[in-house]
Amino acid sequence: MFKNPQFDLKFQYRRNLEIGAVVSLVLIIAFLIVFKRFETEVVVRSVEAPPIQVEDIPITQTVRKVEVPPKPTIPVEDPKIDPLDEIPLPNNMDLIFNIAPPPPPPSIADERVPIYIVEIKPKLIGGIKAIHDYIVKHNLYPKMAYEAGVSGIALIGFSIDKNGKTTNVHVIEERPADLGFGDAGVRVMKEMKFTPGIQRDKPVGVKDVQQSIKFELE
Repeated sequence: MFKNPQFDLKFQYRRNLEIGAVVSLVLIIAFLIVFKRFETEVVVRSVEAPPIQVEDIPITQTVRKVEVPPKPTIPVEDPKIDPLDEIPLPNNMDLIFNIAPPPPPPSIADERVPIYIVEIKPKLIGGIKAIHDYIVKHNLYPKMAYEAGVSGIALIGFSIDKNGKTTNVHVIEERPADLGFGDAGVRVMKEMKFTPGIQRDKPVGVKDVQQSIKFELE
């Protein structure tokens, strides 16, 4: 198929590009022929240098001299002095040598050993049954708690002497509080008997003992 160059866009674009390039070259050549020399006026102005003044700087001097500490003197032993003669002896030497010896430690029989380190711990004679029987026999259930139908627990602390008798009986905790369970527990434990604790094959007092008592309605 034959294409007419007049209506071919690719052909027209190429021809226009070539014509534009030729015209640009012609214009550049004409511009160079017309303006052969480029001269510009350069004006040089002289600048006066500012005056420079030179001043003498005085040499600084130290106002205060640094004081160097003196060297420590080394003591020299004098052979004419006896070292024993320089030691002053007090006038109350008799008091120093006549100090009374410390008191002897308490005997094992008078010692109270904590429950957690005693070799053989004391035991309640009759066991827990002895506590319950004493409460029932002497009607020690708190009246207020009995009428309200409330059960409770009392934790009692005490010490045990070398004969197995309780001392320093006190209430550690009671639940519920203020219903009389603590007072009842103290009365019970004051009447209980224990086997004594044994330390180094001898009976001793034991401290920091605790006993929990549970009050229940049948």
